Amino acid sequence: MWDGPGPPGLRYLGERRVPLAARRTVEVPSVRSGRLLWTENGGLLAVGDGVRGRWSCRLAPGELLLLCPAEQVWVTSLSDHAGELRLFQFEAIEEGRARGMAQWIPPVPVRVPGVELALQALAGAGGNGAPGGNCLPAGHGAHGPGTGALIDFFRTQAQFYELMAAYLSGARQRRAQGSLLSYADQVRRQMAAHCEREYSIELIARNSGVSPHRFYQAFRALTGLTPHKYLSALRLRKALRLLAGDFRSVAEVAHAVGYADEFYFSRVFKRELGLAPSAFVRLVRARPEVEAMAGDLAIFGLAAPPDEAAAPVADAGTDDAGAGPRGDAAEAPWTERVQRLGLALGLETVAGHWLALMDRRLCHLKSLVRRRFQDARFVVVGVGRDGYRVFGARHPGLGDLLYLSAGFIPCRGVRGLRESSAASLAEVAGFGCTAALFLVQGEDRPALQAEWADAVQGDGARCLVAGWSGADDATAYERLVEQLTMQLLEPDLAEDTRG
Repeated sequence: MWDGPGPPGLRYLGERRVPLAARRTVEVPSVRSGRLLWTENGGLLAVGDGVRGRWSCRLAPGELLLLCPAEQVWVTSLSDHAGELRLFQFEAIEEGRARGMAQWIPPVPVRVPGVELALQALAGAGGNGAPGGNCLPAGHGAHGPGTGALIDFFRTQAQFYELMAAYLSGARQRRAQGSLLSYADQVRRQMAAHCEREYSIELIARNSGVSPHRFYQAFRALTGLTPHKYLSALRLRKALRLLAGDFRSVAEVAHAVGYADEFYFSRVFKRELGLAPSAFVRLVRARPEVEAMAGDLAIFGLAAPPDEAAAPVADAGTDDAGAGPRGDAAEAPWTERVQRLGLALGLETVAGHWLALMDRRLCHLKSLVRRRFQDARFVVVGVGRDGYRVFGARHPGLGDLLYLSAGFIPCRGVRGLRESSAASLAEVAGFGCTAALFLVQGEDRPALQAEWADAVQGDGARCLVAGWSGADDATAYERLVEQLTMQLLEPDLAEDTRG
C-alpha cells in the first residue's frame, strides 16, 4: 500500500493562502511537499498532473482535496465571488513517499465533519506549534526544546494526523462505492486484451462479492452489453480479421478466438453475423474494389484497427491508396455510410450487426449524458496543434454521432453548422455555448477544462475531454463512445460520497 517497510511519516509544515478571483484560474505549482486544499468560497474545478497521472474533479465549498508532492494543479473558481485557496502543507518523510501516496490516496474531494475547527487550530499553530516552522522547535538554552514548545509541536502534529486519517477514511468510502464498477472494468479490460482466453462468466460474477445480477448490471453500465455479449462481439471481430487475412481454416480461427468447438463457433458466427464463416471467406475472396477508410473497413475485418487513422485509405487492390469515399457516400450520415459499405462488399449483415451493437452503446451513452448534464447545450470541438475544429449538428460524421445519437444537445450557434475552424477558445465560446465536448488529438491538454472556464467567463461553464485520433470513421466512433461512457461513469467509479 505504501513504499518501504513501514507506514508513511508525515510532518505538518504550515499554511499558505492564495487569492482566487471570481471565475478565474490560478496555477498551484509543483512543490516537494504535499498539500491539503480547502476553500469555503464557492465551488472549484481542479485539474492536476503529476504522480497520479492527469486527473480532474470538482470541489464543493468545505471539501478537502489532497495534492501529492510534485503535483501541479490548476484551480478554477466556479463562483461569482472572489475567495481564496487555503493550502495546508506537509512533508512526506523518507524518499519515495510521493509514489506511495499516489497509490493509497485517490484524487477525490472529501467532506470531513468539523474540518473548519481542525483547520483553524492548524493555522494558528503554524508548522510545529510556532507559525512557519518546519522542524522541532528550538530549545531554551543548551538542553533542547522546552516542554511547552514540545507539547505544542506534538499537539499540532497529532491534529494533522487526525485530519489526514479523516480524509483517508472518506476517500476509502468513495473507493468502496466504486469497487463493483472497478471490478467490472477490470473484467472488461481483461476481455478486450485477451478475448481468446476461456472465461467462466458465472465464476467471475460470483467473485465480484455481490449477486450475479448486480455484477451484470455493473458490466452493462460500463459497456451497454452483457458480459457474454461483449465477449462474443470481441471474438467475432477478431475472427473476421483472421478469416479475411490469411484464410486460415474455420477450426484454426475458432480456436484462436477462444472457441474449443468449431461447430459451436460456426453457429454463433452465423447467428450473430447472418452468414457462415465459410460464406464470409468466399465473399472476401471475391469482394469488389471499394474506396473506404481503414477504420470503416476494420469493422468488417478487412483492415487492422488503425491507431492513428486520420487519413482514409483504399481497400486492397485500388490504385488510389489515399482516397476515401466520394460523392454521396462522403455526405451521407455515418450509419448510412456503414450500410452502403456493407452492401458494396456483400456483407450487409455484418454491417447490421455492428450498427445494432453501436445502437445499444449509444442508447446507454445518451442516458449517461442526460443524467450528468440534463438539458445543457453543447458544442463539439476538435483540438489540434493548429487550432480548433467546431463540429456542428449537420456534420454527417462526428456531428451526427455525438449530437443526434449520443445525446449531446447542440447549442443554437451550431445547429445549422457543418464544420468551422477557430483559432482560439474565445472564438469557440463565441458560438454561444457554455458546455463543450473537446476531442483532443495528439498531446494531452491537462489545463483545457480550466482554459474553457476562463474563455466562457460566465455561469455554467462545463466540459468533457476525450482523446481522439483525428479520424472520422467507424473505429474512431467505437473508441469515442467507449471513452465517453467511461468518463461519464467516473463519479460512480470513484467519486461522490456527498450526503
